[in-house]
Amino acid sequence: MKRKIGIAIICVLLLVIARFGFVKFAEMQTAKGRSAAMVPTVALSAVEEAEIANSIETSGRITAKYSVDIVAKVSGSLMSKHFSEGDYVKKGQLLFSIDPQEYAIAVNKASAELQNAQAVAFRAEKDYERAKELVAKDFIAKSTYDQNLAEKNVAKANIRSASAQLSDARRLLSYTKITSPVSGRIGMVNVTEGNYITAQTGSLARVVSLDPIYVNYSLDSKQFNQLRNDTIMPTVKQSEPIRVQLTLPDGTVYKYDGDEDFFGNEISQTTGSIPLRATFKNPEHILVPGDFVKVKIFSNTKHKRLIVPQAAVLQDSTGRYVYTVDTENKAVQTYVTTDGEYGDNFIIKDGLNAGDKYISYGIIKVMNGAPVKIMSDEEVKQKKLQEEAAAEAKTTNENQALPEENEQK
Repeated sequence: MKRKIGIAIICVLLLVIARFGFVKFAEMQTAKGRSAAMVPTVALSAVEEAEIANSIETSGRITAKYSVDIVAKVSGSLMSKHFSEGDYVKKGQLLFSIDPQEYAIAVNKASAELQNAQAVAFRAEKDYERAKELVAKDFIAKSTYDQNLAEKNVAKANIRSASAQLSDARRLLSYTKITSPVSGRIGMVNVTEGNYITAQTGSLARVVSLDPIYVNYSLDSKQFNQLRNDTIMPTVKQSEPIRVQLTLPDGTVYKYDGDEDFFGNEISQTTGSIPLRATFKNPEHILVPGDFVKVKIFSNTKHKRLIVPQAAVLQDSTGRYVYTVDTENKAVQTYVTTDGEYGDNFIIKDGLNAGDKYISYGIIKVMNGAPVKIMSDEEVKQKKLQEEAAAEAKTTNENQALPEENEQK
């Protein structure tokens, strides 16, 4: 009897042990499945080389090529202005009118004096011709002939003097119509109609040209030496102009590149910098004189540099890094030193070599030292197509939902 009880107890224990082992085995299998599901799927890309021109960045300020104060050249009452403040005016366009009456009278007077001088000269010419005939026959004294000759020459000189006075009077009359010397945008009026103005009144308004337009900037001696060593200095015989790029205050890159066309002849003793200038097209008048911009100057000499997409580069408190993969397919955090940007890529100065593999897709779920699953190129292509289709479907659904919401409102 005792033997049977012992056998029963042993069987129960074996059953308990078997059930516990089965549960543990199931848990291990589940854990393995979860672990496999948690391994991120990634794609690898190789570090590429690109021919990149060296560049230097600095800040600059936009200035007008022409900035002209409109001033009166004659005195008189300001009768009217022929523009609206802030208008774009063209070269030669009428801007202000000064009362012309005084100057018109002066023109008429000078014209009459010229006619009088011409009449006197005509009479003197006739007298001279008669004297010339008479002196040849000894009917008059030689001194009388000399006097008629002198009177003729004086009369001619008087014509030239009167003609010059008429030209000057017409010039002063023309100054009563003040025109724009350049094309550009005109600012606020400093003197209103009805005021008596003179040449000492000062600026009536200011016109600044907008196209083309200058950007002035400066570089310290270290940067300037880099320019000189990397052919980023403008020269007369240079076949290809130095390219300059602008970044506007809102962060957008200006669509037209400029040409660097001037650099100073000495480094300032106070600031330790040298002035430079670039000229830009500005047909839409986006660039406004006085605004500050970010300037990027490119060398004409290109060098091979390593590039990695910015999307593949992460950053922590230590610096920028990428994920590479070791022989066991585990992610390795690899720190890199960048040297500026090239399009949507970072220029890699140190940390990677040409051809090195780095994780370029699926980087979000990757952890340092954790295993990863590497996809083939075809799998990457299919994955991206699926994501694009899903994003397009989401956008379509959102667009369809908007009219329904508007109808409900």
